[in-house]
Amino acid sequence: YFSKIGKEINLKYIDPSYTIRSVPANASDSMYCGALGQYAVHAGMAGKTGMLVGLMKDEYVHIPLKLISSGTMVDPGGNIWMRVLEATGQPPSMKND
Repeated sequence: YFSKIGKEINLKYIDPSYTIRSVPANASDSMYCGALGQYAVHAGMAGKTGMLVGLMKDEYVHIPLKLISSGTMVDPGGNIWMRVLEATGQPPSMKND
């Protein structure tokens, strides 16, 4: 498409597995992922669709996908996002300078 309209592009592919996890899982990660998988299978076997399994206040819950994609945005300068950055150790900006 871009060659047809005379535009030059620089396309980079980032392997999603690296983005998702760039360090080995620890024991807590493994247990959490195992539990999410088990609850997802139970939900599927019970005929549940259009939902995902999440952890809320120490309880596994079914979250409708409509709520996930409702358009609510997290303020990148707000307290919630700052707590996420602190908890995950991510840098405030992940831009390539």
